[in-house]
Formats: sequence, structure tokens, C-alpha cells
Amino acid sequence: MADSVNSLPQHFGTQASLSQPPRNTTYEDTAPTAAGQTDADGHYIPRPKRIACVLCRRRKLRCDGKRPSCGTCSRLGHECIFDEVRKKSGPKRGYVKQLEARLAQVETLLKTQETRIRSAQENGSIAPATNDSPDAPGAFPQDEVSMSSPEGATDRALSGQVFQQTRASSRAEFEGGLISLGLEEPLPTREVIDELTAIYFEKIHPGLPMIHRPRYLAATSLAPASRPPICLQYMMWCHAASVSDKHASLHNIFYQRARKYAELDELKGFGECVVTLAHCQTWVLITTYEFKMMLFPRAWLSAGKSARLAVMMGLNRLDGQGLDVKQTLLPPKDWTEKEERRRVFWMTFCIDRYASVGTGWPVTIDERDISVNLPASEESFTGNKPQQTIRLPDALNGGDISLLSPFGGVVILACMFGRNIPHLHRPDPGDNDHDLTGGYWQRHRALDNILLHFALSMPSHLRLTVATTNPNVIFCNMAIHTATICLHQAAIFKAEKNRMPEQIATECKRRCILAADQISNIMKMISHLDLSIMNPFMAFCVYVAARVFIQYLKFRPDDSAARSSLQFALTALHALKNKNPLAESFIAQLDLDIGGAAFGEVRDSNKACFTSRVPSVRTSFPIQRSC
Repeated sequence: MADSVNSLPQHFGTQASLSQPPRNTTYEDTAPTAAGQTDADGHYIPRPKRIACVLCRRRKLRCDGKRPSCGTCSRLGHECIFDEVRKKSGPKRGYVKQLEARLAQVETLLKTQETRIRSAQENGSIAPATNDSPDAPGAFPQDEVSMSSPEGATDRALSGQVFQQTRASSRAEFEGGLISLGLEEPLPTREVIDELTAIYFEKIHPGLPMIHRPRYLAATSLAPASRPPICLQYMMWCHAASVSDKHASLHNIFYQRARKYAELDELKGFGECVVTLAHCQTWVLITTYEFKMMLFPRAWLSAGKSARLAVMMGLNRLDGQGLDVKQTLLPPKDWTEKEERRRVFWMTFCIDRYASVGTGWPVTIDERDISVNLPASEESFTGNKPQQTIRLPDALNGGDISLLSPFGGVVILACMFGRNIPHLHRPDPGDNDHDLTGGYWQRHRALDNILLHFALSMPSHLRLTVATTNPNVIFCNMAIHTATICLHQAAIFKAEKNRMPEQIATECKRRCILAADQISNIMKMISHLDLSIMNPFMAFCVYVAARVFIQYLKFRPDDSAARSSLQFALTALHALKNKNPLAESFIAQLDLDIGGAAFGEVRDSNKACFTSRVPSVRTSFPIQRSC
């Protein structure tokens, strides 16, 4: 291994010399005159190199170099000019430094590999690595994912079309590039990377607005060590491929690679490599993808990892004042970088709430530990224009929300989902469910008042119109009605269980059916839009509305309007599942809820919806029945 390291400078030096432009024999004399002569004492006297005139050089003609006019110019009657300043030859400026830095990276990696192997051998845990081992440096697998998966065959088949191929003549150079990047397989071609990156910012970013596009694109052009982590890039490509018909076969491969490199980064050193904003962004994207693909246990664990990472970096205290705590990140360089950190935290916060609202399990991030301003508008963020925003408690307590951004509205509704969880699942001795003045009903009225006030004071740019295409505006309007249903369905259960006055349950049922109608109307309003750009958790909103219609029809089976709304909700979920498989889990759950002769017509008209490929959805993650 040491011999291979020592041979690298010679190899790089050879490349540098080969990179110099060859002499052009059409205008420079390469006859034996280039060789020197010897004087009477036998000393070597180099002959001066003949320079072609400007005209012969430009026309690539043979020049005899005679002064003041060469033979060609004399014959053609042109003015003969000699450029005495020769252009510098050799590698471009900075090329040698790049090679030295690259060599230093290779040496560091090789030393680390040697230390790891030597330590493992001393502990008797592994056998000595040989050149035949697929894990040896310079022998990385190029045509398959180094993870056992049923998609391995697909990866190998696609590698010949999508991934860069390396021939034996350039194998050494290619493997050196892989080592410097820390990769075990070739990247997609530049064309595929550019397409997927464009798709990500066109279709995924509007619903998950936490990456600053101009700075990300600029960073991808830097030296390998300064680029965004490869796990983040793979996860962005994964999301883009999942909504692209052309690249649909690649998203699972990219997901596996993103997870692999994210987990490998955790094993480096003491794990400090993952304490970066990019790694938190990676885990948010991983969590969202896993929810979309119905990988529920993984998604729950990944949501916890992103939340813990955000708290570890202090993203929950970006705008707070109080006792100093351990700082793991350098202060932000400017407002834009600080805003990106805010957005990453709030996206983590939203994912944490979405993960809990469907299961009833506790949230990870305590709202009382948050001292971060709400996210600014997308225009301010992308254009690097500082904008002052309010905090979450101020927005919930009647503060001025006239400048609230669409993403900020989504955060407020995610917060309301989160507040509903302890309200329903954290019993208190003072709840007194049977008493309207008890703790439970006081909390119920307080949460309902916040939802009503937000719905009434929502600024005009957050209200839905026919021309609305912003996915966060659409999701914000859906989520407010979904939160209303979750709150009042639990109240119906409590009222009926404790045999409270009938008007309480009746009013709650009225609020639920009105909210479900609004969700159905919103889906009809956006049915002409590309559903792949919508928030993945919008399927949950449609599911909650469909359950309201089912419960309503059990008592009023002849209501044709409710039956029509239920059929439309099922059709909407069927349309959503094409790019958002999460909708299939809700379709499977509705299949159980609809069971019975009263809904035979609905089942027959939506038979295609119920052919779900999710046999284990009922046991993998039971959906919370209170919503």
C-alpha cells in the first residue's frame, strides 16, 4: 500500500506533463536542429528554439523563422511579425495545488484504512484485507449497490444506462476520484444529476422549502470537500426521481445510498461529522420519503433522529435569550444562513407533529423549548432580503399575522396538531370529562378558539382562490379543517361516553361535516394541478374527511350529497397514490371503515381504490382512531 502511495506523485506528474499541449509540427520546426551542438571542448551548446511568425502560427503553416521577414510572408507580400513573448506551457494555474490536495486526501484515507484494518486484526474481528477483497481501496464495486436489497438487480441493469462507465484505460484515475469523494459507486451522469436537481426545486422544494437553491447550486460546483454531503444530494435526487416518470426506477436506489452514506458519516470519528445543517436536512428528507413509501417504523425513528439532531445544533433557540447552552454550530454568516437554519428546524418540527398525529404517540420537540421566529417568505429567503417575523406564541395568541408566510401558516397548523395530542392522550386528574367546566372541556374550547381565530384572521395571500398554486397555501387551508375534525371527533366520543347533553355532540358533528365538506371542495378546486408537488401529508387530510362522511352516512345512509363526497374523496386518494404511495395506507384503512352493506355502492364504484398493495398497513402503524 505504501508503494502505491509513493507512486502517486510520479503518476500525477505524468498526467501533468501529458496535459501540456503538444508541439504543432505544422508551424514549429521539429527537425534535428532542435538538438544542440558541441563546441571545441565538447561542451553542449543548446540551439535556440525557432519561433514561428504570427501569420504562420495563425494559419498553421511551416515557418522558416528568417528575420525580418520569413519566406512565406515574403512570398505572399504580407507584413511579418514575430511575437517574442511565448505563451506559458504546462498545467493551468492552481492545478498542482489541486493535485497536492487530492494526494493528501488519498494518503489520509489510506492511513485511516490501514489503522482500521490493523486495529481489527489485533482484535481478531476480521481477516486481513487483500487486493481481492471488494472492500479494499481501489476495488470498490461500480455496478451495484453495496447493500443487500431486491433492487440490486435493477441497479446493475440501470448502471449501464444512467451511471458513468469506466474503461480499463481510465480505471486508476476513476478510482482515485471515487476515493477522494468517499463513494463506493459511480454517480449518475451530469445530465441526470442536472435533471433531477431541477425537478427537486420545481416539485419538491415548494412543499419542503428548507434548502437555499442559489447557495446549494453554487456549492455543488466547489471542490469535493466543500460540496454538500453526498447523502443529501442522493436524497434530493431520490425525491425528484419519485415524482418523475422518466427516472421513477431510481428513487429506491438513491434512497438506499443516501441512508448508507448518512449512517457511514455517523461512524466517522466520534460522530461529529453529522453535526451539520446538511445532515439534518438529509434526515428530514429521509423521513418524508419513508412516510411516503409507507416505511412507517423507519420513518418514526428517522423523525426522531432529525429532531434530536436539530436540538443538538441549537436550532430550537436561534432567536432566544436566556442561559447559554453548548454551541455546536458556528454563528450564521448572514440573515439568509440563519433563515435556512430556521426553516430546517420548522420542517423538523412539522415532521415531528405529523408523525405523532397519526399514531397518538408523544412528540419529540417540546413546544416550550422553542424560541425561533416563524419562517420568512420564500421571496425574501431566495432573494437574500432580511424580513422580520413573529414568534409562534405571538401568532397563536392573536398577534399580527398580516405578513405570515405560507410556510409559517403550515407551522401554526402543525403546532395545533401537536397540541391536540396531549389534550387527547395525556390524562389529567382535573380533566373531569363529564363536567363542561372540567379541564378537558376547557382545553377543548381554548384549542377551538385558536383555530377559529386563525381561520378568521388569515391574511388574504393565504386564502385559497382558483388561481392558487402554492402547495403550502393549499395544505394550510386543508390542515386547518383537518385539525378541527380531529379536535371535535374526540369531543363527540367524550360527550357520548359520559352521556352529556345531546346538543354538545350534535354541534361537534356539525363542525366535523362542515370541515369535511371544505376539504372536499379544496380537492375539487385543485384537481387540475400537478398533485406531485403537494405536501405528502395532504393524503391524511383527505382520509380524515372521508372518515367523517362514512360516520355521517351510517346514520343518514340516504344522503346523496354525503355519498357523493365520499366517492370523490376515495377518487382523490386514488389519484394521490400515483405519486404518493402514503395514500394507499389510508385507502386500506377506509376499506375497513366502509365494511358493510350500507356502502356496497361506494365500494363497487371505487373498486380499483381498494386493490391496495399494503397487506400489513393495519399492523405496521395503527392509525389513531381519535382523528
